[in-house]
Amino acid sequence: MEKQQIMKAITAKVGQAQAIDIVMQAYNTELITTWLSHLEPNKPGLSTQKRHDHLTDALERVKEVCDLI
Repeated sequence: MEKQQIMKAITAKVGQAQAIDIVMQAYNTELITTWLSHLEPNKPGLSTQKRHDHLTDALERVKEVCDLI
């Protein structure tokens, strides 16, 4: 599913303001999780891994929760 379609589905469930807030919190969580994983011993550095789409992951996580409602 495309990012815009996922965001529309989330917005339909919780409203625009709440959807933006929830997705931004999920996005920040995705970033922090990635950064923390790079601090673990014996993990490859940031430059050795391909770029990860944190926004898509955040949108999918929030949509999964909204589908439970």
